[in-house]
Amino acid sequence: MSTRYDVSRVPLQGGYVAKQCPVRAQNDALQPGEPLPPSPFRERLFRGGNDFEAEIVAQLTALHPAAEVIGGHAEEAEAATLAAMARGVALILGGRLPPDHVGRRVGRPDLLVASPGGGYRAVDVKWHASLEASRGSASEFPGRCSTLGAPALEAAAVDATYAARKREDDLLQLAHYQRMLEASGMAAAGGRWGAIVGTERRVVWYDLDTPWRRTPSATQTTKLRSTMERYDFEFAFRLDIIAVALQHELDPATELLVVPVKCAECDTCPWWDHCRPQLTAGAGDVSLLPRVGWSEWKVHRALGVDDRADLAALDVRTAEVVAAGVDVHGLMVSASGLPVAAPVAGLADGRQLDALVAAGVTTAGDVAALDAPTAAYSGTGMTSLPAQIDLARAALGPAPAYRRRGLAQLAVPRADVEVDVDMENVEAGCYLWGALVADRSGLGLERDGYRAFATWEALTPEVEAANSLGFWRWLMEVRAAAHGRGLSFRAYCWSAGAENTYLRRLGVFNEIADEVEAFIGSDEWVDMLDVWNRQVITGASSGLKVVAPLVGFSWRVDDAGGAESMLRYDIAVGGDGDTARAARRWLLIYNEGDVQATAAIRRWMESADVPGIESVAPSVGDARRS
Repeated sequence: MSTRYDVSRVPLQGGYVAKQCPVRAQNDALQPGEPLPPSPFRERLFRGGNDFEAEIVAQLTALHPAAEVIGGHAEEAEAATLAAMARGVALILGGRLPPDHVGRRVGRPDLLVASPGGGYRAVDVKWHASLEASRGSASEFPGRCSTLGAPALEAAAVDATYAARKREDDLLQLAHYQRMLEASGMAAAGGRWGAIVGTERRVVWYDLDTPWRRTPSATQTTKLRSTMERYDFEFAFRLDIIAVALQHELDPATELLVVPVKCAECDTCPWWDHCRPQLTAGAGDVSLLPRVGWSEWKVHRALGVDDRADLAALDVRTAEVVAAGVDVHGLMVSASGLPVAAPVAGLADGRQLDALVAAGVTTAGDVAALDAPTAAYSGTGMTSLPAQIDLARAALGPAPAYRRRGLAQLAVPRADVEVDVDMENVEAGCYLWGALVADRSGLGLERDGYRAFATWEALTPEVEAANSLGFWRWLMEVRAAAHGRGLSFRAYCWSAGAENTYLRRLGVFNEIADEVEAFIGSDEWVDMLDVWNRQVITGASSGLKVVAPLVGFSWRVDDAGGAESMLRYDIAVGGDGDTARAARRWLLIYNEGDVQATAAIRRWMESADVPGIESVAPSVGDARRS
């Protein structure tokens, strides 16, 4: 670990800090106001995670009577854990590792599993799936699993049916425990490994030194890094942030290391009310745009592009040449003293020349007409700059949505028989598949309207698979009936990643994986989110709950959203009488709304008069120019 600042005053940190937003680490230290309380959904996650961990611990203690369960306050737990490790106890539950004062770490892994060769490996219990159906990709983590009855890495075997899910939060936590074990001299030999016990109740092992995460690099555009490399950087960075924040409290002249940047955590962060006004002031921070993360934000900020209006004011033509890898800034310097008719061929060659000619830049005069502020992005590797400019213009423009640049009209794949699909899931799996049928052939092959395939039983893998198989067989019957009459068929969803995950699960469990994969890969399975994103630009999120209102659709239930649906599900399966029935009705109406929304977006795309993004002037938002 390497830090740039004196971190000796930084309180010992748990592994969570490495996986949280850097600005949150700073705010946790500064306490700039009253933090927001956890939402009901966050409280549900805490409660459910604790309950699931207790179930796993109970199962392990039953399977391993010699396991040691550590209790007591911090010092007692640390002493008991050290004593158990010194005795070589095979399985330690709830242990607290000795604090790493040099590394500023503290941690309490759920399980410590002894290695036959000495030392320990950390295992964490997580209330979510840790395996997914393997697709045979070389980039997958193998599903290396051991059982709760024999949890050690040495007892693990690769289950080729599954791949280990790459949840970076989980892996960074394991890396934190690995560093603590190393600091205490109790890490097992034979590589750095950690494991997750998920809802499958299998021990899924990860090689923490395997490169897998592509991140920015000082020497090249990106670099593939291991979990340990990621953790070491992220943890050290946050120690620096906290150290400077503590110094800032003593001397306000000390400049803080980070400022708010919009990220996925913001909506659930206790400091969102503190950061939000800073991000939304004026034309709004560039990070409010979709797919503009910290790396892009850093480049914009370094070049004086501070908000969406500044970004909207950049020149798309110049950005396209920059994105093609041309050093436009250097080219403008070289062309500055030449006659305007001098050919650009004398200034560039190879791929750069091809990119210039493709953009209509053929003379020194054309080069001089390019935009200097946009040319400043040369060499930054910002290949998405033209798209980001259009995103900023769409966000600030007068229309709710625009056609993407160069697109004359919107097009949507249609069929004689159409089925909109949406599934609902919780941590244990998928409990509901909803489908909206539209027989556009007029032949009455299938009754139009909504179908629900739901189970309210305790959700085991067997129950999930049986319910999902019922949906799958019905869908394939509708498809076969259409084909049998010579009609076209398509099924639609919004953001296929989630549906595909659970379709593949049913395929593996019911031994029809090839059949499922063939359908997923066909043009009869349409991801409407992909269709939307390839053609429409709004400058905001493309989530279904954001897009559907833009086309005039609204749900018939209050608080429509995934978090609320999980809260309602708990009542639907655990409540009594009328309460449970009301929750089930809510879930079915909510799911019906999701499939209706997908169909409504498809109809809107076919009929709406959507302006092109070219119609938005660069001056939208009264941007500053330099």
